[in-house]
Amino acid sequence: MRRLAPYAIAIGGVIGITAVIWLVNLRAPVSGMSAMYLLLVLWLGARWGRWPAVVGSVAAFVLYDFFFVPPVGTLSVNGPAEVLELVVLLAVALVTSQLAGSLRRARASAEALTRESRALYEVATQALRSQEVTVAMAMLCERGTELRSVGRFALVAVDSGLPSALAGGDLSAAELKQAAWSHENGRPIRISVRAGAVTLVRTNPGAAEPAYLPLASGVAVLQVDAELAGPDELRMLAALIGLADLLFDRRRAALESERARGLESSDRLKTAILSSLSHELKSPIASLRAGLTALASPQAGLQADQRELLVDLDRQATRLDRMVGDLLALSRLEAGLELDKEAQNFADLVAGATRQLRGELAGNRLVVELPDDLPPVEVDEVQAGRVLANLLENAHEWAPLNGVIEVGAVPRSGMLEAWVENEGPPIATADLDRIFDTFWTRRARGSGLGLAICKRVVEAHGGRISAENRRRGPRFTFTFPLAPVPAVPGS
Repeated sequence: MRRLAPYAIAIGGVIGITAVIWLVNLRAPVSGMSAMYLLLVLWLGARWGRWPAVVGSVAAFVLYDFFFVPPVGTLSVNGPAEVLELVVLLAVALVTSQLAGSLRRARASAEALTRESRALYEVATQALRSQEVTVAMAMLCERGTELRSVGRFALVAVDSGLPSALAGGDLSAAELKQAAWSHENGRPIRISVRAGAVTLVRTNPGAAEPAYLPLASGVAVLQVDAELAGPDELRMLAALIGLADLLFDRRRAALESERARGLESSDRLKTAILSSLSHELKSPIASLRAGLTALASPQAGLQADQRELLVDLDRQATRLDRMVGDLLALSRLEAGLELDKEAQNFADLVAGATRQLRGELAGNRLVVELPDDLPPVEVDEVQAGRVLANLLENAHEWAPLNGVIEVGAVPRSGMLEAWVENEGPPIATADLDRIFDTFWTRRARGSGLGLAICKRVVEAHGGRISAENRRRGPRFTFTFPLAPVPAVPGS
């Protein structure tokens, strides 16, 4: 009945206008009364569209021709004027209905966009104002399920390959596994979003399977009925998915900020502990070494095996003293140690480091390749010497008995490029980037501080250090700034 009502109104309106024209003509004929039908057709086209207007125009032509066009009482058309009148009525009906339909569609589309924009603005405002990201995500999922075609809207975070449901209800283990796969491979399942438009892919028409859409650091799990999803709902769904992506970015930024604060606090605590421990151990170790040296003297009257034990204890105490010194140096470097830079002869620095380690290096063949005209470097003598000593000690640890250890340097682009290379096994490729990390070591008895100190000292001087595998063994290359050349007076 609701569908037939426009047609009934069209025919009834034509009959009513016909009666009005007939009553007017009874008193005095008035020309142009047929224009009243035109007004009715215009109204029908604007109100209900094409077909009610067409029915009204045909009915108007028939009734007007039957009652008012001679010969009255017949449906005959005596001339082109009557045919033109019908054509005009039909044309008016079609054009009016088309314009009215376009206007209604534009108005409906504008109203829909307004509603969507208002709803999305409210959701976005509430979500972004929420202090907790998970609460904002829950609000977003709730708004998504309010859409008629959406049966499920859930958000899954994937941290370090492990999926976890954040909002939108619990998911089964199989669904979480599928979400992790989608995120890891960057491939959506049964859904795609391109240029802000959602496209649904139905792989099994008989089953309501969820769709998976990978986002920045998570996955949106959706269950959408393709038959109920109109353009307006798909557009709103795409907007909600975009907002979910922003919330995932916000969550990731919050986690990274929290992790950075934790690492910063941990670094401060570690530095404080290392500095305090290093200072507290220096004096007891010095006293221990002094006592061991006194006991090892001939005046102590100890037997040979006892003196041998004391020598081994003194060696271990020396090693412990060096480790504590490394801890203290590392803590000072991380605290921003001020360097005492002066022009130094690099050959003298190498000689000092080799002299310090002459006992350890006795079992190796040391080769020093330094040009005679090597320019001086501007460095802190103590810290630069520590770099050379640590690299030489590391080379000794890995070089075989009688293996070659080479020290060399060349000036290059305002810097001195130096290296320490040793015969021995190569460094694993995966370890080349980690070898300078604090407390990282491949040695069973190593502390993991020597190379970390080298990196910090070199970088504090504005240089760089790296490790690479060469034909006969690893090479550690580092750079120091060359000392400025003094201006010659009168030049």
